[in-house]
Amino acid sequence: MTTTKIKTIAIIGAGVAGLGAARLLSQAGFDCEIFEKGEKAGGVWAEGYHTFGLQTPKSLYEIPDYPMPKAYPRVPSGAELQAYLENYARDFNIFDKISFNTDITGLEQNPDETWSLRYKGRAGKAQSKVFDFVVVASGIYFDPYIPEFPGKNKFKGDILHSSQYRTPASVIGKKVAVAGFGKSALDVAGDAAKFAKQVTLVFRKAHWPIPMDVLEFLDVRRIYLTRLACALLPLYQRPQTWVKALHRYLPWLPKGFWRFTEQVIKLQYPLKACGILPDEAFEIDIFNLDFLPRKEVYQLMRQNKIENRQGQIKAFTESGIELENGGHIECDTVIFGTGYRSNYGFLPEAFKQSQEADGVYLYRHIIHPDLTNMAFIGRAATFSNSLTSHLASVWLVNLLKGKFQLPDREHMLAEIQAIKDWKRGFMPAISSRATVIKLHMTHFHDELLRDFGANPHRKKNVFLEWLTDYRPADYREVLSEVAGLAK
Repeated sequence: MTTTKIKTIAIIGAGVAGLGAARLLSQAGFDCEIFEKGEKAGGVWAEGYHTFGLQTPKSLYEIPDYPMPKAYPRVPSGAELQAYLENYARDFNIFDKISFNTDITGLEQNPDETWSLRYKGRAGKAQSKVFDFVVVASGIYFDPYIPEFPGKNKFKGDILHSSQYRTPASVIGKKVAVAGFGKSALDVAGDAAKFAKQVTLVFRKAHWPIPMDVLEFLDVRRIYLTRLACALLPLYQRPQTWVKALHRYLPWLPKGFWRFTEQVIKLQYPLKACGILPDEAFEIDIFNLDFLPRKEVYQLMRQNKIENRQGQIKAFTESGIELENGGHIECDTVIFGTGYRSNYGFLPEAFKQSQEADGVYLYRHIIHPDLTNMAFIGRAATFSNSLTSHLASVWLVNLLKGKFQLPDREHMLAEIQAIKDWKRGFMPAISSRATVIKLHMTHFHDELLRDFGANPHRKKNVFLEWLTDYRPADYREVLSEVAGLAK
């Protein structure tokens, strides 16, 4: 990759990752154009199920140098987040760079290393443009995923994905089965229980909830988003010497911390009484499905307004769904809160061939070793995805400005193999494991900043560095320095 030749950049996706990339790359002097499949800016926040919204406090999701409005509630709705991101795009003069209702149909690299991007616009006409560089910021998941089960055509009721649950009118007076145990499944089950005749939550595996306020008074971030708490997690890929020594000589300390955490959560949520006590240790499960649940969901479970049934769906019947364990759930509507699946149809063959059972692994979660004139922003899943994607964009700006260089292909492949071995050594085997960072996000952010010579320690002193939580605002100066790279 010859960075001095890069002037024009195509950005695929106008969600938080794409908007951030466009803003920072434009400020650094690059000519950017954004291609968005939908009709609004905001990505996942442009539309969603009834009552969908953020699951973390707004200060954890906000852009480092663009605070959310003070009038916003602590946990904003999806509509508020979409408006926030649209205002961000307008205030940084990137809204007019977006081509909406544009479907990318293919990417082909030319002999001179530029990219021919093929797409269909609003009128459906096939078009093509050439760019020096491409940023894929369309996220990890694209299409709503509903698993296939036998007997689907026999079922006389309605089958929906959680994204299609737009109004309670679709469940009033009905018997509803909700499949899944993630945020969307619990949100939909909780909302449907207020209107439906009966709601049954069907899940294969229960997961630990993360309280927004521990024991209803202490902000969870002040405990678990500190460097000290990160040191007690299963070891990072490149742990500090003292952290390795802690786990080797005092293993009871990190284990005790997480067992204490579990006890606190059990005090706060009636997991056992509701039949949803997880069977996996918290510090492992946290790398599987993380969510900050709404309190009312557990209250509805205690009141038997949501019935919990653990088991694998085997097939549909005329009147409901049959489980592998022999049980049967009578229902009129089945809503699948089973997430989304990847759609890599437009990406180059080199990317598709890298797909493994647990995803596609990239160097720094950004660069494919065989596609160095392309970057992927927004493929690192943390507890502050907006912050992580913006820092990844700053990393990319510094790379394209020649402030540092990528290692050679062999080194990148070795690094990717090392992260595979690390993740597969303790993280749950889920289809998106390649993207998972979660509570290790501070370590990942440190690596990004070190690559381009920035100080990863953003606090005023050692005490604050280790015992206070990291938030987007701590990285405000990192973003503001990008404009200076335009010269």
